[in-house]
Amino acid sequence: MSKLKRVGLVVLSVCLAGLSTAVGQSTLHIGPGAGTSCATGCGGDPNLLSGAWNVDIYQNSGGAPTAGEPVLIILGVPSQYDRRMPAMPITGVTSYNPYPNGTGVAGTATFATGGTYGLINPVSNGYFGIMQPGQEVYSFLGLAGANKSNSFTNWAGEDDEYVDLTVTGFAIHVYAVTAELGPNGLINLSLVQKVPKGTYIVAYSVANGKSYAVPFTESGLKVSY
Repeated sequence: MSKLKRVGLVVLSVCLAGLSTAVGQSTLHIGPGAGTSCATGCGGDPNLLSGAWNVDIYQNSGGAPTAGEPVLIILGVPSQYDRRMPAMPITGVTSYNPYPNGTGVAGTATFATGGTYGLINPVSNGYFGIMQPGQEVYSFLGLAGANKSNSFTNWAGEDDEYVDLTVTGFAIHVYAVTAELGPNGLINLSLVQKVPKGTYIVAYSVANGKSYAVPFTESGLKVSY
């Protein structure tokens, strides 16, 4: 199947849950973990995650302000495999500001709630329902100012190509990570091995009235258990 790269437009003027008007910045990157050659980017489009069960969120802008906590980690699990998703897939959080020379500081992860950055209300424990054809993940969650390229079309197309899955919906799980993410900073996450293949990982944060998010081209795609 040929790749469909549909880079979404950034919404320039939005209101973010009590924050002032924000401009969306697509400067976050998902990589295979601190210490790997692609921790800060490899241009995978999306970035394929396999091997060690670590992922990272990297802020590739040296001029970005430090993100307000929490940083949201969003997992889109193929709905046919959602039953294999552990209740809390994140077992460890460490942040480095800047990366790689910053001192590692431990963080925590909890379930995101409906009051976090204007998210819709979760069904339970950070689970927000099924994203279906015609939808896009940040809009689905009510997160304003983010790049619109993380669509069902793009996610399902790459799952078909890389992991041979025909996906009819993505179960969306959101976790609130308490860890600092500054200019050229990185948050490393240790995951439970049972996060299913075909799962997409993106992130979202707000700093100084601006939203920061992972575009589809810098999203992470788990290609093995």
